[in-house]
Amino acid sequence: MTGAIARILPRASAEFVAIVDTFVSVALFSGVGLLLSLSVLILDQYIPGEWF
Repeated sequence: MTGAIARILPRASAEFVAIVDTFVSVALFSGVGLLLSLSVLILDQYIPGEWF
C-alpha cells in the first residue's frame, strides 16, 4: 500500500504516507464492518430467528 501511495504522490513525506496508509486501513476495516452489518439486517428479513 505504501508503494502505491508513493507512486501517486511522489513528493509526499514518509510521515504523510504513513498517515494516509493508516487512514486507508481504518476506512477499509470500517467499510467491511458496515457491509457485514447491512448484510445481517437484510438477511434477517428472509431468515427467521434471533441474531442478537
